[in-house]
Amino acid sequence: MRNYRNRRVRRAGRNDGSFWLSFSDLMSSLLLIIILILFYIMYQYFEMYEINMAEIARQQYDLDEANASLESERTRLSEAEQQMLAQQIRLNAAEDELADAQAVLAQQQEDLEAAQALLAQSEEEISQQQTQLSSLSDQLSAQQATLDSQQAQIEQLVGVRTQIISALSGALRTANISATVDPTSGAIALESDVLFATGEYSLTEEGRAWIDDFLPVYLDVLLSDEYRDYVAEIIIEGHTDSVGSYLSNLELSQQRAAAVAAYVLGDNYSVITDEQRQTLRQLVTANGRSYSDLVLDENGNEDRDASRRVVFKFRLTDEEMIAQLQQILEQGGASSEATVSFEAVDATPEPAADATPAPDGGSDAADPAATENTGTGE
Repeated sequence: MRNYRNRRVRRAGRNDGSFWLSFSDLMSSLLLIIILILFYIMYQYFEMYEINMAEIARQQYDLDEANASLESERTRLSEAEQQMLAQQIRLNAAEDELADAQAVLAQQQEDLEAAQALLAQSEEEISQQQTQLSSLSDQLSAQQATLDSQQAQIEQLVGVRTQIISALSGALRTANISATVDPTSGAIALESDVLFATGEYSLTEEGRAWIDDFLPVYLDVLLSDEYRDYVAEIIIEGHTDSVGSYLSNLELSQQRAAAVAAYVLGDNYSVITDEQRQTLRQLVTANGRSYSDLVLDENGNEDRDASRRVVFKFRLTDEEMIAQLQQILEQGGASSEATVSFEAVDATPEPAADATPAPDGGSDAADPAATENTGTGE
């Protein structure tokens, strides 16, 4: 039994050795096949790599050629675009010139049509005027006689200031009032020494009495029915000599003019009528002139006594004179027109430095600009 078991063990051992030997041979063969397969794969890989590299190089060359060709095409395209752009610019400029030319042509056409219409209208007007001239030529003889009569009326109207000056001079002489009427402007100067004390602006009793005598005569002329419509303004001006500064004399001259205006325009001033007072308040302005209008003697030197004065002046109404002149000229015929421009002498009052308004009256203003000195003119 034991021998059998031993034989069995030995047989089994021999069988196991053969099995492992066969398995080892099989694995060696398999490994060899795998190695051969790997070598073949590697060979195929390197062969394909070289083929692919060659193909890539060829494709890269083709790509470079294509890029060069594309760049050349781009260059030609850019040049073509630039040429097209230049042509477009020229085309736009040509279109603008054409549009401008068309606009000019249209404007010229409109101007031509307007000129033709104006020409037709002018021809029609000329025809009408010729008809009117034929009619007017028949009226000239009759109008000449009328114009002679109107000329006399105009000369009388232009002489209103002269007439007022003449009337004032005569009225003052008749009233025995010693006052000189300027033959050109009609201004009447009252000596300050009579109206005011030296350096003062309050009216003296003698000054009040002199004004009481003078003013009714003055207003009876200016506010008469004959001349009232021609009088636009009555101006009371204060003047000083050149002693002292301009500004101090300006203040004094204003105060003196205002004092005269306040006296004659006051409600308690009974020398003139209420109607004259109301009219005077509408017309009077009071101005101070300082020493801006000195009176000179025959040698050209300042006459200080004459320079210290209060002046009564009047200004005529331009508009009423012009309207009357127009009315007179238009009386010659409704078909003819004439315009006469007339400016009354001294129509615009002299510029005054600061105006002191009288009660219920107007005022004028000026620019008191002067170098201040010490002292005050009388």
